[in-house]
Amino acid sequence: MKIIILGGGSIGGSVAKELSSEENDVIVIDNNDENLEPIKAVEGIQTLYGNGSSPKMLEKAGLGENSLLLCLTDSEETNLLASLIGKEKFNAGRVVCRLKGSEYKKIAEEIIPFVDFFINPEDLITEEIKSLLHHPGALEILDFAESKIKLVSVYAKSSGVLVGRQVKELKDDLPEYETRIPALYRNEELLIPTGETIINEGDEVFFIADEKHIEDVTKELQKLESQYKNVFIAGAGNIGRSLAKKINNEFNTKLIEKNIEKCEQASEELDGVLVLNADAADKEFLSSEGIEDCDVFIAVTQDDESNVLCSLMSKKLGSKKTITIINKEAYFDLVGKNELDIIISPVQITVSHVLKYIRKGSVSNVHKVKKGMAEAIEIVVDSSYEKLKGKCISDLRLDENINIPALKRGEDVIMAHGDTEICDEDHLIVFYKNKDVIDNFYNTFR
Repeated sequence: MKIIILGGGSIGGSVAKELSSEENDVIVIDNNDENLEPIKAVEGIQTLYGNGSSPKMLEKAGLGENSLLLCLTDSEETNLLASLIGKEKFNAGRVVCRLKGSEYKKIAEEIIPFVDFFINPEDLITEEIKSLLHHPGALEILDFAESKIKLVSVYAKSSGVLVGRQVKELKDDLPEYETRIPALYRNEELLIPTGETIINEGDEVFFIADEKHIEDVTKELQKLESQYKNVFIAGAGNIGRSLAKKINNEFNTKLIEKNIEKCEQASEELDGVLVLNADAADKEFLSSEGIEDCDVFIAVTQDDESNVLCSLMSKKLGSKKTITIINKEAYFDLVGKNELDIIISPVQITVSHVLKYIRKGSVSNVHKVKKGMAEAIEIVVDSSYEKLKGKCISDLRLDENINIPALKRGEDVIMAHGDTEICDEDHLIVFYKNKDVIDNFYNTFR
């Protein structure tokens, strides 16, 4: 697929690298050569220097009806204009436009016929963090089937009653409702378990559940943590301010920012939020603000190094949990789970929401997990998956690289068994190890 990306910055450049690894024809346009320089040498990426909303530049990139146009610059004006030109002048196959939820949101809704999908990475990030704050112990919570199905990951600890036992014994502990464990992450390897697989201490366990049962399944794998109360946020940029606004009514929130102008802006926007002008990595400051009483320290500045440093400092001084935004993939391997508790990748979140336009068949959701080591996808059983209709799960002969833990039929969520029959318009949740696996699945049952 030809993919034209406007913006080669932290989001656009990283998305380009990810999508080029899947044998797509990727072209990145940016008017800042510093953004293009790091990706010029990446195989599968062509770079163009210039204004991404210019018709001449879009024509030079070869935009057409078989192209996917991703408008991911930091400028909402550029993204909106390029979206309109791309659709109206070049009849772009699909258009994804990045917005930041500003005053352009209402205008964007008015021109929605010209855009297939609006994406707001900042909003996606804050919603994920908010969800994690509501479910102590969870490392990741991903939505499927209009939020009726949740894919949750937690660490298996010795305090969990299922640890040291087989996966199939979960139904004995929770007889009143069903859940599924589609994957385990153990010793740097992602496993798709069988019923006989034993859950070991230290495994990262992925399970399927609805919202109200997340805690019930979590306590099978570890002792439940107390509900969070005190939250520190480092960074008063778009993400920090948005997050503080969303959670302030539920948590005691402190927003820390060393830039005085950002502090003043945050103070004007946020009623009831304590905004502190300070360095979030300053040991004396954190101690004076009672960091030992902090339940969750959240680092969301625009600088990865600062996020890592202040998270490590807060944890050393006594904060119970850290959530850290990291854009650069290199940092993921430098910090482990014993140093930083939860790492949020804006790139992975953004790529996941873009992939629904690239994966074959009718796709409602795609989520990458474990740094892209696997994916979970929600596919609709329609004419693009004609051969699935009427088959039972056992008829599909799924191997150790793919499974179907659940599906949504109408308004009902069904945990999948071998004798579960697949019907027209079912939404299947499919967990698989790599793109080749899902491509083969599509080619077999289309």
